Amino acid sequence: MPYIFLRPFVSTGGTAYRSHLEGRGTPVASLFFFLFFSTSPPQLFAGLSSQLRVCLLANNLPFSTQQEEKGFDFEVAQALAKTLGRTLIPVWVKHDERITEVDESDFPLSRLSKNECDAILSVPGQDAVRESPQVTVGLAYYGAAFELIGREGQTPASLQEVEQQTVAVQAQTIAGFILESLKLPMQTFFSTEQALEALAQEEAELAFLWGPTAGWYAKNHPDTKLTFATADPLSVACWNEHIATRKEDEALRADIDAALLKLGNSGDLKTIAARYGIPFYAPFKKTYDVMDMFKLSREAAKTKK
Repeated sequence: MPYIFLRPFVSTGGTAYRSHLEGRGTPVASLFFFLFFSTSPPQLFAGLSSQLRVCLLANNLPFSTQQEEKGFDFEVAQALAKTLGRTLIPVWVKHDERITEVDESDFPLSRLSKNECDAILSVPGQDAVRESPQVTVGLAYYGAAFELIGREGQTPASLQEVEQQTVAVQAQTIAGFILESLKLPMQTFFSTEQALEALAQEEAELAFLWGPTAGWYAKNHPDTKLTFATADPLSVACWNEHIATRKEDEALRADIDAALLKLGNSGDLKTIAARYGIPFYAPFKKTYDVMDMFKLSREAAKTKK
């Protein structure tokens, strides 16, 4: 069911108070501020701290969907709220589904900055929030990567074992740069779904795609019998995922980090990921780095000689 979100009323009083201090307030605004804070019941403020408002994209499976109220991020938000002893309030956000790059931001950071929600899940590091100075990320709570995928019985253990097979990739993703660095032939598709359909129909020999979306496709198309490489992914193909909060919410961020660590150690996060076919990793020790990409390219060039 849809949720109606109302901004915390206390921000209005705070704005009036700041205006008064700067000489721009009116006696009415100042009086309102005094009366509001002197007469408001403590339950009002207690109610705000008893909720966890999480911004979720409205049509973004395997992470979230408003229509069915499910997805990895949605279920993690439920588990997180329960662990914190709070009530989950999903704040559903419509978004541009055409954005496909892993570090392209379709995260509702402006909503978070404006205090329309408390947190955003599955944010791939500090760089993803660099244009939102009021926002920061907490500790990594899981890892995700581009994955090598093949048909059953034909999937190499790792990218290093790929020889001259043509590899399907999604356009405008880091995957293409990685394959180019490794001097591997590739075939570009508009979407993950198109790439995996080509693989299943033997129009491509392998695929190298973002793990969560590829896993979701394979989960929903078991007849394709697609399998994932068994070796750990290359570090240049890996990202750690974090929760984003406002910088000022230090206590909440610490509580969330502790709760996510507990959910990770208990195996709850991995269990939720499995329901959506998402390859789950504990946070990686080493993730994507542009210098490692250059190093990979140099090593591949030496090998090809």
